[in-house]
Amino acid sequence: MNTILSLLGITVIAILTYFTIMQISELSFKKKRQRLSNILKEDDEQEPNGFVKWLDKWGIREYISPSHIMFEASKYGVNMTKQSFVSTFIVGTVIGVVIVVVYFQPIIYIMPLALFGGIIASNIRLHNIKKNYFSELDSKIAIYMSSLATAMGTFNNTKQALQSILPSLEYPIKNDVEEAIIKLQDGKSVKEAFEFMSNRYPQKHVRLFHDQLDVIVKGGTTDITSLRAIAFKMKRKETYRRKLKTAHRQNFKIWRAFVFLSLSAPFLFIFVSMDNYKLVMNHIASSVVFGITFLLIFITYRQLEKLEIYDPTADEQVEI
Repeated sequence: MNTILSLLGITVIAILTYFTIMQISELSFKKKRQRLSNILKEDDEQEPNGFVKWLDKWGIREYISPSHIMFEASKYGVNMTKQSFVSTFIVGTVIGVVIVVVYFQPIIYIMPLALFGGIIASNIRLHNIKKNYFSELDSKIAIYMSSLATAMGTFNNTKQALQSILPSLEYPIKNDVEEAIIKLQDGKSVKEAFEFMSNRYPQKHVRLFHDQLDVIVKGGTTDITSLRAIAFKMKRKETYRRKLKTAHRQNFKIWRAFVFLSLSAPFLFIFVSMDNYKLVMNHIASSVVFGITFLLIFITYRQLEKLEIYDPTADEQVEI
């Protein structure tokens, strides 16, 4: 018991050390945020220190930097506070401690590695934020296109049409349209006003829609058939992505079953006899087996993560 308490104390110290190091390193590359087209501009006058450069070189900082994770969350419409991040990190670390205690008894001195549980938990939360953002984005874009096509047929004036549909839009589309309206009021063309929005989203229909809108405005025509056609294609794309999401959900069910079966063995031993549990789990071979198992679980989860936010329809060669 004293050994476990000591290891828990070491883990707490490791957590505090982690946050201290990250806080010090992040002071050297503060960022300036400017509210113009939702673009973040980094402060070029401050050069990151050697530790930060090393983290960037190996692509590690984006996974362990609290400020990066919180900023990424804000890009996808969620305000993740420091307190919220710390709570997620601590919960993940506690789960990591439980995993070390249950599955790695012979090498329990690796307890400080439970910190990876906090890092993984923070990144899983960020992934879920991204997943929810992308799962709703196609629907929001489709609503925007359909609404604007209808409004253009009613008002035959771009500014009035955009103003009329603004209340029905949601983040981030609403913010983009507000900025486009400001640019149009400043005398910019439709193509210039929507350039940022066209570049921001990978959906090829967004640029096509704005290019066609620009042609209609410049030509002074009232025929919005082309706009309706593109909006319809975007709606079909949304339906396609929804079906794809359903298929991915089945993959996750299989993955969860694999995780449950793989990690339930120690609890089965405990259910039968605590002596059997100690006999099996105190052998170094069991730690090796479960180490490989956790590695496979992590690798397969990462692949499923990529599939969840992958958009095959973003490819110019794919026609939906």
